[in-house]
Amino acid sequence: MKFVQSRNNPLVRSMRALHYNKVRRSKRQFLIEGVRLLEEAVISGCDIDTVLYCPEMTIDTRTLDLLNNLQGKGVTIVATTEAVLSSVSETKSPQGIVATVCFPIMPKPNSIIEGANLMVLGDMIQDPGNTGTIIRTAEAVGAGGVFFTAGSVYPFSGKVIRASMGSLFRLPVIILDDNGQKLCNYCLDNDWQIVFTVPEGGIPWWQVNFKQPTLLVLGNEGSGISHELLDLEGIKASIPLVSPVESLNVAVAGAVVLFETIRQQSCSGGCK
Repeated sequence: MKFVQSRNNPLVRSMRALHYNKVRRSKRQFLIEGVRLLEEAVISGCDIDTVLYCPEMTIDTRTLDLLNNLQGKGVTIVATTEAVLSSVSETKSPQGIVATVCFPIMPKPNSIIEGANLMVLGDMIQDPGNTGTIIRTAEAVGAGGVFFTAGSVYPFSGKVIRASMGSLFRLPVIILDDNGQKLCNYCLDNDWQIVFTVPEGGIPWWQVNFKQPTLLVLGNEGSGISHELLDLEGIKASIPLVSPVESLNVAVAGAVVLFETIRQQSCSGGCK
């Protein structure tokens, strides 16, 4: 097992560079922190390249067992000091263990559509916490994948990964190169319905028939769904709110609507 004690060590510098989205994209790697998230990555079959840990901060049996397991699989394990690990960590309170993980291999959008009956499209979602929560909720309801339009927050950033609590390792998450119109048109051409969530003016969300293949579109936290998407064929759905509340957090609104899909699909004609 290696030991490094300099912040300028090439490995340390390489891991620290993964704080930047440009480097993540080019290297097709990202960082994860903490034992729980690393365990999720292992269980999910992620390709883990390197683990950097501080013995002074991670001395429990659970962590040591995990490190031994990874070392047995050929993963590079490197011990370091608290100061060096803190320089690599993206959090204010480092948990003592940081790993470099390779991007999962993502299927093409058309193959996701062919194997699913529910997908989510986030339009210009900006908040990492919202993004991670949407991804985790989508997995919880059995969605086939989550798409984000160009300009949305980068899903492989640290805050999104932590908010997704491991769902990002298992669920296809695709970053589109446009505003989502190509995906929407592809869905329409393949007899999917598109449901646009809007603050007001739509039908109550429970009146939407989610028993047919559905692309659920969630809008930007401030401006909502773009006019270009809203002009497409689809159903506009709203969540009725009691005054003076005017809107819900996009992740909360998404969860409300997404769990309606499970309710309807689990009711084979007997639920109201």
